[in-house]
Amino acid sequence: MIKLTKTQQEHLIAIAMGTVGVIALLWFFVVGAQNKELAITNKKIADIKGKLKDASTVIHQADQINAELNHNLEILKAREATFAPEHDPYSWMEETTAHFLLPPGDTHRYKSATITDIKTPEISDKGVIGSFPYKWARFHITGQGYYHDFGKFICDFENNFKYFRIENLEVYTPTIRENPETLSFNFDIVTPQVSSAPDAK
Repeated sequence: MIKLTKTQQEHLIAIAMGTVGVIALLWFFVVGAQNKELAITNKKIADIKGKLKDASTVIHQADQINAELNHNLEILKAREATFAPEHDPYSWMEETTAHFLLPPGDTHRYKSATITDIKTPEISDKGVIGSFPYKWARFHITGQGYYHDFGKFICDFENNFKYFRIENLEVYTPTIRENPETLSFNFDIVTPQVSSAPDAK
């Protein structure tokens, strides 16, 4: 066994203490700093994961909103298909009333209620609903028929075309008529008018 002198022992103790001090400094400045940086990195990762989760939720909600929007646009297109067109609304109303009075396969429906005249429509920005993004077409219509059939025609017409309105209804006995039981009537049909332009709304 090697015997160390007192001086050697003191040197060895100093070296050991210096080594411990260096290790402590390395731990504090290197490992401690790395742990601190690791904690910051972990927090950033947690924040990013939270943001990704939120983004995923928003994307899912956006998909749902987009699907609802497309569904509502289809409903709107279907409703607009029943509105008076900007191009030749007169012919459209002639076809609409003729088809409604005598729909295919139902030759007896409203057989005694007939439209005898349709005036060229008046187009206006004001209609039956305020702040509505469409113009309105007002058609003045004259016809003849039995009171019961005409009443059924009015009721069914408004139920079938929910955005149309029948206004200024007058029923009277004509001075000349082939059948003494028939009456004459005139009224206005007010309907939204859809533009053919792509930026109509």
